[in-house]
Amino acid sequence: MKGLYQIRILILVFLISLLSTSTYCLGDKGTLQTIDQLLNQGENQQALQLLQELPERTKGKLWRMSRLQYEMGQITEPESHRLDFFRRAEKYARAAIATDPDNSESYKWLAIALGAQAKYSTTKVQIHQSREIKKNIEKAIELNPDDDISYLVLSRWNYKISMLGFFSRAIVKIVYGGLPKASFAEAERLLWKAIQLHDRVTHRYNLAKVYNRMDRRKDAVEQLRLALSLPVTFPEEVEEQSKAKRKLQKWQ
Repeated sequence: MKGLYQIRILILVFLISLLSTSTYCLGDKGTLQTIDQLLNQGENQQALQLLQELPERTKGKLWRMSRLQYEMGQITEPESHRLDFFRRAEKYARAAIATDPDNSESYKWLAIALGAQAKYSTTKVQIHQSREIKKNIEKAIELNPDDDISYLVLSRWNYKISMLGFFSRAIVKIVYGGLPKASFAEAERLLWKAIQLHDRVTHRYNLAKVYNRMDRRKDAVEQLRLALSLPVTFPEEVEEQSKAKRKLQKWQ
């Protein structure tokens, strides 16, 4: 009887442990959803506080820390301080990949963090990073082909590479033997794919920029109008709508 009693106690302890673990996981999931909502609303400090309260082993914490650093870098003043945030975003994204190599978000935010650093880097560093950006965003799409933002990032890559001047292209050819193919047509195709998945201000605004470079001003104006008609879904789109309004006044 004593042995049976002990077995029952052990079973009870085991069940309580399972229940506690289940509740804990559900709590983490709810917190992560709240953090995503806060980041979409530009409430970075509140998102940071919640992220810091999560246990280190929480799945999805590191790539969200990467996104947070990127978002904070976007609005930090003076602008000279932004690179520090983008480098931290890169660090967290690399850590996220190391701990969770099958999560598309980790690769996506690494690509975004590297892209954000380009403005503050030498031409040689930009060219080197451009290869890694393409590699990581293509990996993100491979892991999650239904993420519209990943197609946007790859479209921006095509746009920026297609915009390289003669001097930059000469460096690419001498140092690296050239870059992977990129074109405005591919940038357009990727943005339409993104729009099919989720029609956003940023997709329409970037498509307008592509059409302008393709000398399709009428199509560009149409996309700017659509960008102004859509609701903002994350902080960066507020600025993009302001830019769209100014471009529309200039182009139409």
